[in-house]
Amino acid sequence: MLRKIVTSVSFAALLASPALAKDTALQMVSIDVEGGGGTLFVTPDGKSLLIDTGNPETSKVTGNTPSSQRIAQAAAALGVKKIDYLISTHYHGDHIGGLEGLLARMPVENFIDHGENRETTASTQPGAPQIDLKNPPPNSSAAGYNRYVELIGNKRRIIAKAGDVFRIGGMTVTVVMADAQPIAKPLAGAGEDNPSCAGMESMAQIGGEENARSLAVVITYGKTKIAAFGDLTWDREKDLFCPANRVGKVDVYLATHHGTALSGSPASVNALAPIVTIIGNGARKGADPARVKTIESSPRHQGLWKLHASTANPQVNGDPQMIANEDADQTKDKFHNLRLRIERDGKITVINERNGFNKSYQAQ
Repeated sequence: MLRKIVTSVSFAALLASPALAKDTALQMVSIDVEGGGGTLFVTPDGKSLLIDTGNPETSKVTGNTPSSQRIAQAAAALGVKKIDYLISTHYHGDHIGGLEGLLARMPVENFIDHGENRETTASTQPGAPQIDLKNPPPNSSAAGYNRYVELIGNKRRIIAKAGDVFRIGGMTVTVVMADAQPIAKPLAGAGEDNPSCAGMESMAQIGGEENARSLAVVITYGKTKIAAFGDLTWDREKDLFCPANRVGKVDVYLATHHGTALSGSPASVNALAPIVTIIGNGARKGADPARVKTIESSPRHQGLWKLHASTANPQVNGDPQMIANEDADQTKDKFHNLRLRIERDGKITVINERNGFNKSYQAQ
């Protein structure tokens, strides 16, 4: 059994911007964009990767402090003045909505995505009518995609394919699924049969085709592996993990689809066997009881951290010290983040930026 250690490192030291910018560790920040996607990585040499840009500027859930501002503040705290690489996992508004605001606040140099929008019908119901992709409904993923292409303009855009590898500073970013296509061969050290696939049923509900098309990556830094799969759906997880585990084990798991019921199957979570899980949930979104149970009962698991206390399912909240935003009253929400400091030797320190509470774990 791995040993869990409570660190005594000074929170003030951990948050000091100049020190962080020169730190020898990889910084990973799960940004509170109120149940959207927004995770920032900064290497010791200052190279940055952002996965998703959260909710739109006018989103009700973020109020007067939009996702783009929260992301820019998290970047500034780490001494980052530009985003070197942006991965947009898919084109739903809670993952791509903050892009326009972010570009008004700081430059982005390289854009990575799965290709064209694949959500082309008026609803997810069978036989739903096709939409006009040139003049789509305002809040559709098709409209989001069209605006995304406009905003990129002539900047560098990379349409990722499964198996692509990007090296960003000291990170290696491997695409394990893109546009519903999984990697053809298992990653090094993977390929073992997955007993959790037995009896696994399909799930018709996906919440929109773009979820199923999510760009999924594994990030390696030193001895630590991190899984970030966007909103990849239950059946597409099955393509990656059944009957054999093509990804292998990871140390940090950014809970897929905010920990909602549409993703995070036992077959995927048990195959990944994370030591630490971060759920990017909102007060009223994600951290569903069945998914929390799956995560907490998976082999090797030691620490479950959440961006928000759940108002819908308070029984899953657990230790309040491991929740970045614990107040159920969103008018009092201070949008605190969770930050991970990851050293090359595999030491992973998770820091609650609300109160400085932190724990360290060891990658395997």
